[in-house]
Amino acid sequence: MSISNYNKNGYLILNNVITKKNCNKILFIIKKLKKNKKDITDNDHPFSKIKSDKKVIILKNKNLQLFNKLVNLKKILGLAEKISQEKKKIFLTKIYTKNAFDGENEFYHQDFAYRTKTGLKANSYMQCFIALEDHNLDGGCLKVFEGSNKLGLIKHYQVMSRSGISKLTIPAQKLKKISKKNKLKNIKLKAGSCIFFTYLTIHGSSSNASSNDQTRIVVQMHSENEKISKKNNLKFWKARSLSEIDILKKMIVSKKNRFKKTIN
Repeated sequence: MSISNYNKNGYLILNNVITKKNCNKILFIIKKLKKNKKDITDNDHPFSKIKSDKKVIILKNKNLQLFNKLVNLKKILGLAEKISQEKKKIFLTKIYTKNAFDGENEFYHQDFAYRTKTGLKANSYMQCFIALEDHNLDGGCLKVFEGSNKLGLIKHYQVMSRSGISKLTIPAQKLKKISKKNKLKNIKLKAGSCIFFTYLTIHGSSSNASSNDQTRIVVQMHSENEKISKKNNLKFWKARSLSEIDILKKMIVSKKNRFKKTIN
């Protein structure tokens, strides 16, 4: 384990953190959870007649307890503490299904852009991204800008995804400049392998253009001795939700005016 590489490049890849057998067990459970129709905005094709699956699953209660055992979150936490050289606490575990031919792209961003109001500094946070299937380029594997963790927090802009949920992203013009000094790396992972990266590491992914799912688990952590300001964090998410409504209203107005001009 090269901690110096993590500090230098902003990420560290570790192989075989979950056994192939446990990966298959987890995928079997996810297959059932993907059919949950609650919160339709988290489906691949919300508000359409297509019978699509969940694209984001947040683990809770019994499912979380079972996943803790199969993923061995204690092991993940232990690895995180070795890399960061401080005690960590897991505050959220999510599954991104990245379904075959449906899994959409992830806008390039830094995770800390979503956490600036929590009262914690960027270096308090860490993410572990675990592949449950082999991740390749066609399937939309994770991509990171090496060393981008040293650039500080880049200005992000709010954009809309196809599901009607907003995202924060760094403009392409800025990414072009960054790419001249910071190489964009394709993170091709084998099932059961993972990548730890900082909350300032710029990352994203393309859509899944393959016939195979590329399911991933995301484990989010912060320093054990620090506490998130739930009040300030809630204000941020409420403001984001209100701005989403405003954007969607503008989109509706634009649609109404679309055919007022001559169409050739």
